[in-house]
Amino acid sequence: MTSLHRHRLGSCLLLVVGLVSPLTQSASAAFFDSKRLPYIDDHQQCRGQPLPATVEHLTGEAWKLDRKGNQVALEEGMTVDEQEGVKTSPSAFVSLSLGDGSRIVLPSSSQVTLRLNEELVVPQVILEQGQVESYVIKRASDYDRFQIVTPVGVLGVRGTHFRVRNNDNGQSLIEVLNGQVAVDRGEDADAPAKKRTGKPLAKKAEKPADEVQVMARQGLRIQKEGKLTPIELLPAPQLLGQTGQTGPAPVWQLIMKPLHGATRYRAQVATDTDFLNIKQEQFSSTPEINFSGLKAFFYHVRLSAYDEQGLEGETGVYDIFYYPRTTRVQ
Repeated sequence: MTSLHRHRLGSCLLLVVGLVSPLTQSASAAFFDSKRLPYIDDHQQCRGQPLPATVEHLTGEAWKLDRKGNQVALEEGMTVDEQEGVKTSPSAFVSLSLGDGSRIVLPSSSQVTLRLNEELVVPQVILEQGQVESYVIKRASDYDRFQIVTPVGVLGVRGTHFRVRNNDNGQSLIEVLNGQVAVDRGEDADAPAKKRTGKPLAKKAEKPADEVQVMARQGLRIQKEGKLTPIELLPAPQLLGQTGQTGPAPVWQLIMKPLHGATRYRAQVATDTDFLNIKQEQFSSTPEINFSGLKAFFYHVRLSAYDEQGLEGETGVYDIFYYPRTTRVQ
């Protein structure tokens, strides 16, 4: 073992000891019910366990679903463990941080269940409804992946930024903004999880015969049958200007340059550059989108457009100080 490996092993052991030593014997059982200790992987690296996830940001009303489907009001700082889920209301946004550094964002009217792929020991996000946007840390090997499971396929990721959602026609749509995603339609997404082994397999998993790679700036409509062919995403819309910031109930209107091939436009407003803390989003069939009820703040605005297949394109981000000026009644 090299000195570097000894250092990493020692750091991991110190972390474990630091977690355990302050605990009394009676408190230890409760701790291990909600926390999993880090482990040394096959590359001699100290790895944090992906679950439980933590609610990092919450806007609006959302719920945590336990293993039996019972729901309680979601709060920032709450943990979501294996076989538990999150459901958002029609006006809510939730961001979850996983213990391995990955993050997922749920927009309105979405629902996911978290679990572990027990064969590969990687986190799985089961997309039950709506959409999930994922920011996944780079993985050390092809078999060590973060997975999104949809009704029509499994998406395996090494490190990327992508979106995936289910539509009403029993299809899933994926858009990759950075990195690449492997789509495997043949895997049984509903198979029960196996008993957890505690570390990734030392042997690289074989690539499925029908696996399709979706690269950066590409999208794919995943159907149960037929050939899977990724296509190029639409470019980001260009912001031309803004208006409508005065009056007793100011409406903030963003005006975009019409984009050829776009059938719908989307705008999101967040308080952070990573769009983990989204405050509002709006859709429009025209390149003008209106917001209302926002307070004066320095916002980050993200614009995108949808093509004829329903795939959402690349995003353009603008930093805007919004200052609604109310009209004084004489």
